This record gives sequence, C-alpha cells and structure tokens, in this order.
Amino acid sequence: MFGHDSDGKGRLMNEADWVVGFHAVLGLLESGQAVEVVLVQDGRRDSRVRTIVSKARTRSVNVRFVPSGKLREVAGSVAHNGCAARSGPVTLREIDDCIAPEGRPGKLLLLDDVADPHNLGAAIRSAAAFGVDGLVIAGPQAPPLGGAAAKAAAGHIHTVPLVRAKVAADVLVRLAGEGYWVFGADSEGESLRQVKVPDRWVLCVGSEERGLRAKTRHRIDEWVSIPMGPGVESLNVSVATGVLLYALTGGRS
Repeated sequence: MFGHDSDGKGRLMNEADWVVGFHAVLGLLESGQAVEVVLVQDGRRDSRVRTIVSKARTRSVNVRFVPSGKLREVAGSVAHNGCAARSGPVTLREIDDCIAPEGRPGKLLLLDDVADPHNLGAAIRSAAAFGVDGLVIAGPQAPPLGGAAAKAAAGHIHTVPLVRAKVAADVLVRLAGEGYWVFGADSEGESLRQVKVPDRWVLCVGSEERGLRAKTRHRIDEWVSIPMGPGVESLNVSVATGVLLYALTGGRS
C-alpha cells in the first residue's frame, strides 16, 4: 500500500549518496550511518574541518584531501563549505514503525507532493527540532535525500524516521484507524490560536503551488492556518511547517 522508491531493502533509490556542507557531514558522521569516504578541501585547516577529520578518523572512515574543484563537482549547486561525504542511501521506515503505542501521544508530519529539496530538508530539520515521531514523504515523485535536502536538514537527515508513500490518503486512513487526528494546512483554516490539539495527530502540508492533493484533502479532519499580518498571503512551505509544528507541539520536543 505504501510503495517505496527503493531497492527492495527499504533504501531510497536516488542520488542521495553524497552529502555536503559542515552540518550535513557532521550529522552523518554522528548518526551511525555507514560512511564510505569523507572529502576535505586541500589546504583547509580551520576548526570545522578539523572537527570533521577528527570525527571521521574516530570512526575509521577514509579521509581524502582534494582540490576545491572536486568538491564543486560533487556538490553541484550546493555550497560545500570545504567538505563532503559519501554514504549509503538513507534507510526508509514503514508507517507502522512511526505509530505511537496505543494510549500514548503521537505526532507525525506528512508532506504531500513537496518537490523542492530545500523545503524537504528544512522540514526534516523542523521535525527533529520538535520531536516528531516520523515524517511521511508522499506523492508520485520525491526529491533526492542528498545534496540540497541533506544540507538544509543540517545533519538530521538520518535522525528523523522517514516514510515514503506515493498515496498520502492511504497513510491517513491507516493513521485514522490508530486514533490520529488529521490536521491540514490551509490559509482558510481555523487559526492556530483557536485549535485544540489532541494527544495523537498528523500534520499534512502540501506543495506551495497546489497545496494538498484532492485525495489527501478528503482525509483531513480539521484545517489550520497561521495568523498573519495584513498584506501577507502565505509563507514558504518550510517556514510554515516549522511554525505549525511549533504551535501544535507547544514548542516542546
């Protein structure tokens, strides 16, 4: 029901092997995820690079000092900050792994058809900040989990349980059966100031251009919106996600 874009072992099949930037590489090294090699810009000896090299050598990971051109080749359009690392694909979880035990509070985030890797990475970072139990990446396509997404996640790409589902509505049916209240983000929804938050909930956020897809909208229990000043119509998807999670969790992780 919840199909993975994977190799049959729960691993996302994409170009997510390379992560770049200090926080992303440090987070990878601290996650316990397998790391094949760390690339460091030749000639860099600042404190951040020393930290990366020390962490890598503590884990017996191969460290290679390379010209900046090699790092630019690996990083593409993403700022590499002098380092990059190659790991195995991110391990995906099943939705059942993220459902809280019966009788206990649960909080989940579902992104429906969000295609921008920066928004995905920033949402993962917010999910980590507010202690979300898992993040469902829904829709027919999903951004790669390396590069820009990993950098925006600032080292948390491996700390938040990630679930891949092509049809968000199927996941929401499953969660409703487990007692989760389904919130949907919409500018016409109830103001966050008026919302009563239950013990078990999932927040659904759609793409900036189209919002939540029609099938997903049919599974929403309550629409919520962010109170904003005059003349401001909307916020960036990742910013709105952070604000909504802060409000729904009471700012607690």
